[in-house]
Amino acid sequence: MKQRLPWIISITFLFLYFASNYRKQSPSSNIDYDTFGNTPVHLNGRVQPLDSVARNALLGMRYKRTFKDENGKKTPAIVWLTELMMRPDLAHERPVFRIQDEDVRALLKLPNKPSNRSKVMIAFLGPGNDKFYYTFNEIGPSLKTISEQAQQASELEDAQRSRFQRAVITLARVLSNYTGLSQSLHHGQVASFTQELNDLEHFSTEGIEAVNLRQQGAEYDETAFNQMMSIGFLYQGFEQSAKLLTLPQKTEGEELEWNKTSHVLKQVLREGGASETIRSYAAVIDSYRTEDFQAFNENVQKLHADLRAVDPTLISKASVEQQFNFIEPFYIAATGYVMAFLAVIISWVRWPQAMNKAAFGLICACAVIHTIGIIFRIYIIGYAPVINLYSSAVFVGWGAVLLAIVLEAIFKNSMGNATAAVIGFATLLVAHHLSVGGDTLEMLRAVLDNNFWLATHVIIITLGYSATFLAGTIGFIFILMSVLSQRVDKKTARTFGSMVYGIVCFSTLFSFVGTILGGIWADQSWGRFWGWDPKENGALLIVIWNAIILHCRWGGFVKTRGLMMLAVFGNVICSWSWFGTNMLGIGLHAYGFMDAAFTYLSAYMLAQVAVIGLAAIPTRYWKSSFA
Repeated sequence: MKQRLPWIISITFLFLYFASNYRKQSPSSNIDYDTFGNTPVHLNGRVQPLDSVARNALLGMRYKRTFKDENGKKTPAIVWLTELMMRPDLAHERPVFRIQDEDVRALLKLPNKPSNRSKVMIAFLGPGNDKFYYTFNEIGPSLKTISEQAQQASELEDAQRSRFQRAVITLARVLSNYTGLSQSLHHGQVASFTQELNDLEHFSTEGIEAVNLRQQGAEYDETAFNQMMSIGFLYQGFEQSAKLLTLPQKTEGEELEWNKTSHVLKQVLREGGASETIRSYAAVIDSYRTEDFQAFNENVQKLHADLRAVDPTLISKASVEQQFNFIEPFYIAATGYVMAFLAVIISWVRWPQAMNKAAFGLICACAVIHTIGIIFRIYIIGYAPVINLYSSAVFVGWGAVLLAIVLEAIFKNSMGNATAAVIGFATLLVAHHLSVGGDTLEMLRAVLDNNFWLATHVIIITLGYSATFLAGTIGFIFILMSVLSQRVDKKTARTFGSMVYGIVCFSTLFSFVGTILGGIWADQSWGRFWGWDPKENGALLIVIWNAIILHCRWGGFVKTRGLMMLAVFGNVICSWSWFGTNMLGIGLHAYGFMDAAFTYLSAYMLAQVAVIGLAAIPTRYWKSSFA
């Protein structure tokens, strides 16, 4: 029992943190936001709950999935989205737009807001992000200026745009998303949506008759005609501005078809009345506007019943994704990796066995949570786990963590724990920043819509990335420990060498097989096995570099120190092949230039080169001696 105690304590702390975070997902309110957030809509080529729409939209605007209410309390995104779609006058007063670029703030004549932090906190941590948040009402007078500047900037290529131009384009995009969401359920031109539907049904016969008579050149009711035309123009604008598809219906072929809320006008004109689904939506909107929250909750239940009548699986599938959002497995895993790394650091100073066991328990628990998150994503999208850059970051970290767990189970020297914690957290941090761009469960590009190749080529070559980064991270830690501490002796050096050698062998095999499979896929998709595309060249570089490491080891050209230096440079090659090639803006695998990512990528590469330079210092100046 004493041997298991470190595991139990560490995992208990992680579980308590998870439980606390899970409870925060549901706002304390008489309004059943959780059930409303489970309402399925169609966006970005897929069905998703409103909870996901809210989180992704707010993340793109505020760089966070929560906002602060009037009392300064962190509040889930679904509360903000509900206000935006039903009471936009309230949402317009929420400071949800983060504008950090000074030139953009000057252009829009936005005030410099004071920081909420104390002078001491500002001195150590900076002013914080709260001073950069603005409301829609503050930005509103400058919408025309933003549109003009964004239009000019959009005429340039990504790589040619200045920092200011990129910031303006980003702001214009999030404003467009904001306004589109605000008019997705109702245009907001009348107070009661239910009354509007009743009026439409009552008036539709007279209006259509007036339009038909005018087209025939006969006498017509001019008042009815003008009213019909006015409604037509209103709903035409409603159709163009709405972002979400909210109304599902089964076609004659039993396929599910989605339409915008504005489709109700066609329903009324063709069929003489609105569907039960749209009437339930109208009841939900009206009860929220009148602050009859008991009726709101009842009407949401009625809405879900109507959606189940269209397709019984809609609510259940949306519920799975909502639970995935509530659990936040990758956020919890990232937190656990930090806790594990701290335990490793403590184990190097005090209580080595107990703290290393605690770290290993945390790493294993985080690996399980990490795996659960990946399984959720597979179920939701219906494809293999890696479909875009975001999911590749999640999967690379997962693969590296599993390999590190195997190393720790074999060698029990805390290096497996340390590397698992570092790579697990770092890759999930990268994934978080990549998620700011939008929906990470987006619809696949046509060329990627092949589950066989996604499950073979992509997974295998991504595991090659994982192993390459793991070997490089071990080498990175070895060099720092050898130069700066006395912890590395001959036995430890041999152990490190064995770990890196084994991982490089694994990486070489998987990178080579993955590259060959990618060539076969390219031949099937594009009619050629190899086209010297930047991404293809990057994959080849990884294979060649790992082969060089192995040949240098086999030929005796390098010993432990040289092996570690080569492994660390593998991080440079792998990071370039993974991210750098995507930012060139050329080739069939390019995903676009990312200025912020380029800066971080450059810094990462320089850090690796700096450590290699540190390793080049003669060993007589190292604190550890293992020659």
